[in-house]
Amino acid sequence: MKKMYILVLALLFATPIFAQENTKKDEKNDDVYVWCVMPNKKGKWYKLEKPTTKVVTDFQDKLIYLELLNPYDIVEKGKLDRATSDAILKMEKIKGVTYESKELVGFTQGMKNRLNLMYHIAKRAAEAKEKQ
Repeated sequence: MKKMYILVLALLFATPIFAQENTKKDEKNDDVYVWCVMPNKKGKWYKLEKPTTKVVTDFQDKLIYLELLNPYDIVEKGKLDRATSDAILKMEKIKGVTYESKELVGFTQGMKNRLNLMYHIAKRAAEAKEKQ
């Protein structure tokens, strides 16, 4: 009878150990989040998407057009470097959006939307100026 109690007790203690080992392997999460505060809103954590070459090149071209990024500061076209990150943070600061980060390692959908909006407004203004 004693042996049976010891066996049951050993199984009860061993089961949580196996469960914990499995969860540690499953918790491998590479998501990056950044704290963002928008005008007249509370701060919120946003997930940063990993930068792809196409998206970074698009960002760099539009930031150069808006004169927020110097083309000579870019280390490699299509790669998210410090100069591009600083230009994005400068663009966001102009819009009143602040991030709790010195350098970005990805993008949010809001960043893409604000950049496209600024780019198209600047392009329309340049076209209207040419027509006059």
